[in-house]
Amino acid sequence: MTKDVALPVTAVGVALPSIEFELSTRRIMSYAAALGATEDVYLNDLRPGGIVGLPTFMVVPEWQVMNGQPYRELLGADDARMWRCIHVQQDTRVLSPLRPGQIMQVQGTVCAMRQTRIGAYIAMRLDSTSRDTGALMAQSWFCGIFLNDHIDGPDKLIAEPPVLPFDNDIEGWSTEEEPILIVRRELPHLYTEAANIWNPIHTERSAARQAGLDDTLLHGTCTWGAAGLAVTRLFGEGDPARLKRLGARMTGKAVVGAHLYLHYKTMPKSGSDVNIICFSVVDQQGSIILSNGIAEVV
Repeated sequence: MTKDVALPVTAVGVALPSIEFELSTRRIMSYAAALGATEDVYLNDLRPGGIVGLPTFMVVPEWQVMNGQPYRELLGADDARMWRCIHVQQDTRVLSPLRPGQIMQVQGTVCAMRQTRIGAYIAMRLDSTSRDTGALMAQSWFCGIFLNDHIDGPDKLIAEPPVLPFDNDIEGWSTEEEPILIVRRELPHLYTEAANIWNPIHTERSAARQAGLDDTLLHGTCTWGAAGLAVTRLFGEGDPARLKRLGARMTGKAVVGAHLYLHYKTMPKSGSDVNIICFSVVDQQGSIILSNGIAEVV
């Protein structure tokens, strides 16, 4: 399928077939290791009570839907078209701790498509339920833009992702002195294999150059996951089960050599036990990599 064939707006409202995904000790630990999560709760499988996965691990099973054959067929997308889709927003709520041995069923629904000046925007809601109990374990919104693509009709939506905060003036915000992540050349390779999320612009300089980039760049979900880990350490006493929501826009490119820093501020509580933290991630030049970030910690 060529990029000259418009994306079909009839995809909006379509529920894709669910995929089944087992949370394994190996996958949970390798994902944590790629993000630099070295605590026992992530890496010591002999820990009393076992290990618990980072909530942001949810992108791993979700990607099996977002890169699956039913989704590709629905959009008429080959590899070239899929690789032109840039991830612009991720917002995930996790309702229960992620533990080895759990089997999830992950199902995606296309909820919105619209034309933008740089390409075709799509929003997908992903619902992950326990195979054994049917209980909802997590819900995510994936929003992406197929660069230079078009939709074949007027904008259409049946639902939209939650609103993210818009206060990105970081003056007066707290800043972590140490980077939450350093984008060394090997990091995109390690994250690719740990998360099983592959796009050659992250790992192959030739592909990055063909896409108009100077060099490979880090996955947006890797920066997003590192922000979630930092928030968990700062506000959740290192307990991943306390991070209940993490959302942000993927605004900028984290290129090889970047040092990434977390800026954040806490919001006043509104009668609940939930701590709301607004955040952004910037590189050493002050360029914004993640914006409009929100985290909820109990």
